[in-house]
Amino acid sequence: MIRLLEEMEQERRRMNELGQALLEQSIPLSEHDELLALSQKVDQLMMQLHYAKVEQTERQYVRGGTNFEAPSMV
Repeated sequence: MIRLLEEMEQERRRMNELGQALLEQSIPLSEHDELLALSQKVDQLMMQLHYAKVEQTERQYVRGGTNFEAPSMV
């Protein structure tokens, strides 16, 4: 899961840097194919990360390792 997070952050940084460069050149972001491809890749990585977290939580729940009760405020 850490690899997914690192890859997503790296691609997100690349996307943001490219987006900033395009904005500085007054190039519409929606017309730049490379930026759109990076955006889709980041979206896919985010979904993979989300599903990995859900799967991990489900495994913990099945094993009884997670307490879903609210902590006592007393």
